[in-house]
Amino acid sequence: MADPIRLGTRASLLARTQSATVGDALAAVAGRPWAEVLITTSGDDTSKPLSQPGTPGLFVSTLRQALLAGEVDVIVHSFKDLPSAPEPGITIAAVPRREDPRDALVSRDGIRIEDLAPGCVIGTSSPRRAAVIARRWPNLVVQPVRGNVDSRIRKVRDGECDAVVLAMAGIVRIGRQDEVTQVFEVGEMLPAPAQGALAVECRSDDDAMLALLSLLDNAPARLATAAERQVLVGINAACTTAVGASASYLDGILTVRAELSDEPPVDHATAEVSEAIDPDDLDGARILGLRAAARLLGSGEHLPVLLIRSEGNENDAASLASHGLGVVSDPYVQISPVSGGDASRLVALLAGGGGSWLVATSPMTVPSLIAALGEEPLRAAVAQGMAMGLRAAATGQRTADSLLALGFDEVVVPQQSSAQGLVDALTGGGDSASTADVPLPDVSAGPGRPRAIFPRGNLALRTLPEGLRAKGWEVEEEVVYVTASVDAPPISVELIRRREVAAIVLRSPSAVRALVSFIRPGEGLPIICAGETTAAAAREAGLVVTAVSSSPSSAAVAATIAEVLAATLS
Repeated sequence: MADPIRLGTRASLLARTQSATVGDALAAVAGRPWAEVLITTSGDDTSKPLSQPGTPGLFVSTLRQALLAGEVDVIVHSFKDLPSAPEPGITIAAVPRREDPRDALVSRDGIRIEDLAPGCVIGTSSPRRAAVIARRWPNLVVQPVRGNVDSRIRKVRDGECDAVVLAMAGIVRIGRQDEVTQVFEVGEMLPAPAQGALAVECRSDDDAMLALLSLLDNAPARLATAAERQVLVGINAACTTAVGASASYLDGILTVRAELSDEPPVDHATAEVSEAIDPDDLDGARILGLRAAARLLGSGEHLPVLLIRSEGNENDAASLASHGLGVVSDPYVQISPVSGGDASRLVALLAGGGGSWLVATSPMTVPSLIAALGEEPLRAAVAQGMAMGLRAAATGQRTADSLLALGFDEVVVPQQSSAQGLVDALTGGGDSASTADVPLPDVSAGPGRPRAIFPRGNLALRTLPEGLRAKGWEVEEEVVYVTASVDAPPISVELIRRREVAAIVLRSPSAVRALVSFIRPGEGLPIICAGETTAAAAREAGLVVTAVSSSPSSAAVAATIAEVLAATLS
């Protein structure tokens, strides 16, 4: 008998049920049995909030590590749980037929949401669902709730909350649809992108498995989810982003509806775009998703500005929106944590504390440290180091938030969000916006020099370490993530070819290299660089730079873009 196909899955009833459905279908087309391999992920720890900064893909990363290590052959996810960025070495080989994508309410005594009394508690950990409830039913109280479908419904039966909102697909898959009080139509509560769909992954170099899994692929589900998930890419969504998206395909017309909400006051933007495309035109579906994202993030009256950073675009998007400009993000570079490395050295440096600062210039720093050291050893080292005086600093608030989630009580953030701004803030040459009144070190006081622990990317600029060393600091560096161009051409390349973007924003030399590896924008398409270092790299690569921002801050970059576009339109 042939060896069984090893299918990795989480241990929850829903995950095992979903995986079994795929396993049975795969066994039928492969003519060989399948075997379940149970894997515990960090997302199964219900003490951790799903929206905790710096820990994306809680349910996904451990499964993918097992797949890449050859411990399993296939893994199955709820598609909505997958990070929007592709994972090197792994391919989504199949999107089977989609289950009901809508949200559902399970309440005590079968009361519909509009009939619940003021003050009733609705359980959900989804920022999207919480935003919709706050906007449509503001008299109700939203309470975070974790656990699998069974345990969440049990919280209602035990009186811990009056109702919970869950994905209808999960309820159906475990056979508890009779307990549903109310199914929300798409117009009432727009589902999460790819909700109700499964994503089946295998290793990218496993040609035999790729061929088998392709037989399970469902074209309508693949088309709709391609459009919906490109909305996530376009708005540079994080796990805390309240975004909904739904795509429908009828009579050759693909329609994408999307919604983006902010916390109180609950502001929200909506978008709807349609286009005639062929049923197998996945690129066309993704382009439509990017267009919907651009309308969510701007006025929709002009072509969008293209941001090609892999992460950290929120401030740029907000600043551009203040000028009435739409934006769309698309990652041309991918960032991967470094496997191996001198992890013990980093632990010892962090735990050593006294006189040391953990300095971070990217939101990827904390996830990469977790990947290199493990979350618990990292938290323990930080706690021990803080007891001995370890402090933290970051170039921007998003990076600072990830450090705060790691356990730091305060993080120094410069007013000018850049490596030079952080050097100035730490050495007394500039202002900072610390989360607390943190005294900065005096290089001249005492025999010991202040020390910066700098976990960085392989292409990080030398501004921070050399600037601190010039001020008398000791700097310990360790590469913890690698930046490289993505493997396949980003979908926005087609937007550039069609000249359907108003301008391109380049924020780093790595972004320049990634852009020109796929396309060289023609004359007349404005290219704005955030700083002279990036501009020099762009010119060296043969690009025509339209303007250079005087500062890398989002406000300065947005003002420069607005000025350039105003001059272009006049």
